[in-house]
Amino acid sequence: MKALVWFHRWVGIVLCLMFATWFATGAVMVFVAFPSLSPAARAAASQRVDLARVNLDPAQAAAAFSGASELQLVSVDGTPAYLAKGASGTFQAISAETGRALAPISARAAADIAARFAGVPADHVDGPFDYDQWIVHQQFDPLRPFFKVRLSDREHTDLYVSARTGQVAQRTLGFERGWNWFGSVVHWVYFVPIRKTFALWDWSVWAMSLVGLTTTVAGLWLGVSRTRTKLRSRRPDVSPFRGLLRWHHILGLSAGVFVLCWITSGWLSMDHGRLFSEGVPAQAVAAAYRGGTGDRPAAGFSVADLRRLGPTSSVEFLRVSGHEVAAATSPQGPRVLVKGPRGVTLHDHIPQSLVLTAARAAWPGQVSSALTAVPVDSAYAKAESLPVGALMLKLDGAHPARLYVDGVTGKILVVMDRSRETYAWVYYMLHTYNYPGLASRPALRITILLVPLTLGLGFAVTGVLVGVRRLRARLPAAAAVVAPRSTT
Repeated sequence: MKALVWFHRWVGIVLCLMFATWFATGAVMVFVAFPSLSPAARAAASQRVDLARVNLDPAQAAAAFSGASELQLVSVDGTPAYLAKGASGTFQAISAETGRALAPISARAAADIAARFAGVPADHVDGPFDYDQWIVHQQFDPLRPFFKVRLSDREHTDLYVSARTGQVAQRTLGFERGWNWFGSVVHWVYFVPIRKTFALWDWSVWAMSLVGLTTTVAGLWLGVSRTRTKLRSRRPDVSPFRGLLRWHHILGLSAGVFVLCWITSGWLSMDHGRLFSEGVPAQAVAAAYRGGTGDRPAAGFSVADLRRLGPTSSVEFLRVSGHEVAAATSPQGPRVLVKGPRGVTLHDHIPQSLVLTAARAAWPGQVSSALTAVPVDSAYAKAESLPVGALMLKLDGAHPARLYVDGVTGKILVVMDRSRETYAWVYYMLHTYNYPGLASRPALRITILLVPLTLGLGFAVTGVLVGVRRLRARLPAAAAVVAPRSTT
């Protein structure tokens, strides 16, 4: 018991400040999320591909890249271009008109791209550079380096344009950047020197959260033990303490379960496959779903086929159940080419029969339902950040699961097995309160969430004040012990 008291007291002095920061920044995040540019917003504002200038078909483009696993057709500052991601994990670009490799874009071109994207003149351009606070996530790695273009608007908008591909990858507004320093940046420990190295950031936050979790467990144990002892005394009371320590004890008893659940779910946010499934199919299963060998992108369309897609900001090439698929995005909605034994057909989304055939090949004998639409405000859709139009089907067998796929392209989004489903509950829903029934009622969810956040903040602040008082009392005594004695 003495060791537990010592651990909770001295480790808690440091961690209560961290807890207070987490609760306060978590409340900010309820209202202001980390800046992002959605795929729909990017598709709506990106420059259209001039399909009339495309001379290379996808097969010729794929042959120009060594070991390409992804292939796209986009517009790079007005030039139709194929992008491919190779073994290095970065995108390479060639002209779809001439087949020549495209050089990185200039600062001037970045300004023009940003101005067209936003419909607002550019004020100034910084870069190119690899990292800053708002593009530190590893999802931006294939597109580095970036130009940052400040627009001449009232919102002080910054657009991040990839020097490698000319694509606008991120958008931040002035108020988002300001509030996020009191929200996500601190809450997630998203400081560039740490976050740009994923392994360092992952281990550091995971370890720090685990220590916080053990300190919370120790505090709950001690708090309940002290209350039980006091209730059995001659003068029963909830707490044996006075002053700030009494407030800390009572708030700990009141908010302790919430604090424990929230710290546990926060720790699990850094799981990354340590304890739970990541929802990714095995390579052999993914290959069976594609119905092809290796990761080679689909490339069986002619230039004439591509021109049937009409105005589009990008075309993605993939394979589903042995069929070549070219999925185009535009403000008017998606357009999908499918090439099978009977030739090339045009659709507004991938045929569901094709997805079912692919799923049955990947999970033989396990597909037990038809494809159903996933509501965008469902708890699991939010937990997995599923796009609008996602589809779901059930898989039976020794390891039952739900398969979620993109309703436009047929691409596998997540395999929600029991492990992944449990993770969605014990991490995402427990941390954000996006439970079924609350996920579709944001105002009610926020109101309910703010109550325990406020209690947790009060509990953590009292812990900080108690710790400061204890340190101030101990420091003079420690100084007296080490002070040299007088010889007079």
